[in-house]
Amino acid sequence: MLDAAVARWRALIGDEHVWTDDERLRATGTATFATKQRVLAVIRPANREQVQACVKVAHELRVPLHPTSRGRNWGYGSRVPHRDAVVLDLARLDRIVDFDERMSYVTVEPGVTFRQLATFLRSTGARVFASVTGGTGGGSVIANALERGDGTGPLGDRFGYICALEVVLPDGDVIHTGFARFGDAPIAPLARWGVGPYLDGLFSQSTFGVVTRATIWLAPYPARFVLALFSGPELPPLVDELRKLKLAGVTTATTPVWNDIKALSFYFGQYPWSDTDITPLPADMREMMREGVGLGRWNGTVSLYGASSAHGDALRDLVQDALAPIADVRFREGPDDPLEADEELCAPNLGVPHDFSAATTYWRKTNPIPADLDPDRDRCGFIWLSHAVPFDGAHAYVVDEIVEREFSSAGFEPNLALLGVTERALSAVAAIVYDRDVDGEDERAMKCHDRVHSLLVERGYPPFRRGVQTPAPVGEPRYAQLVDDIARVIDPHGVFGTRG
Repeated sequence: MLDAAVARWRALIGDEHVWTDDERLRATGTATFATKQRVLAVIRPANREQVQACVKVAHELRVPLHPTSRGRNWGYGSRVPHRDAVVLDLARLDRIVDFDERMSYVTVEPGVTFRQLATFLRSTGARVFASVTGGTGGGSVIANALERGDGTGPLGDRFGYICALEVVLPDGDVIHTGFARFGDAPIAPLARWGVGPYLDGLFSQSTFGVVTRATIWLAPYPARFVLALFSGPELPPLVDELRKLKLAGVTTATTPVWNDIKALSFYFGQYPWSDTDITPLPADMREMMREGVGLGRWNGTVSLYGASSAHGDALRDLVQDALAPIADVRFREGPDDPLEADEELCAPNLGVPHDFSAATTYWRKTNPIPADLDPDRDRCGFIWLSHAVPFDGAHAYVVDEIVEREFSSAGFEPNLALLGVTERALSAVAAIVYDRDVDGEDERAMKCHDRVHSLLVERGYPPFRRGVQTPAPVGEPRYAQLVDDIARVIDPHGVFGTRG
């Protein structure tokens, strides 16, 4: 059936947009860790109508599909499908469909990247900006939101600020969610829930359909931006004070807390191979490196968005009062005009994409970090563990203890960030970083991933996001059964499969 499907896809979208050669299939099937799933072919439609036509062929001939947007899902599987499948590459759907500065939203297709959107907004002189991810600026705005990725700035809960999805279902039909199902209703891009059952969640972290358009809400530039940078020796009090600041509304932005390894990877980029060939990083060198650049055991930022200069001063004073007793606190003033933000520390919090986080995937590589980042191509080893944790110092301490112990004993630097995306929950993201060109590292890294994942789940911290490397979470059997029941109705032939 695959050969028949390929022939029909070639007729629909052109030979040059249907890939079956070994070299491109191998590249598409390469991630930042070892995978076994096979890419059977790659198809690259140009618009929603072509997506529909391609999906209908797959539905008719029972050919499994795996949609990707830009394939920059590094650390979670990149473009690799969760089973042997044809990759449905949506990168050519890259239009910015609608923009309204006054109501602060933009409607985009899945191929639109964070960098493309930021460039567009700045080119119009708009006084609004999009939350950007900590990953590459070349990632898809829609895909990151659908995967419930976190962002910087006041709209960091990225799936929480998306609505009006256009979705191609597994049989090729199209639906629109929320108020968008009422055609040109002016309320469609402005209200999330619609009326009746809320279906948007069915298409987040799932394989129930292909999102070909979505509205993303934007944030207005502040009259004054101030960035607080802090470093301190103890994690629990920092976490507890940050929670209080978030709950009180002092900051609406994601509040990241990085351990020293995470911060050092930002600062230095790569492992200090010129000073040592011992891994993981020895404790004395770890301490020397962080003290040499003025980092603490724990480091982070608080972004403050003032509606006026006086408001900015008040927010700054509140952060100073909360954190100064337990941490070293420094403040960085944002630019007078946020449209001119290009300073590395402030810019991401004002909607400017960056690649300095993505560059840390090269931490254990011995060759220099290239200008054109491609950790899949360059055999960087990088695996995420992403777990949900109460926004509470005692819980954060437990997570840190597990990551420190298990990563170090497995031979990896314990790279940990605790992200206060919302007021009551932390996103704990730990990265296993290594060099895939070193024999045996893939196996050791995955063994470490599996052990830490199991330990965190046992302690009551399930994953909030998972890649092809992470087992499906086990919870209520009836919940899993309901997901399967929905999948059988929406996708009876298993075109997209179930990814519960």
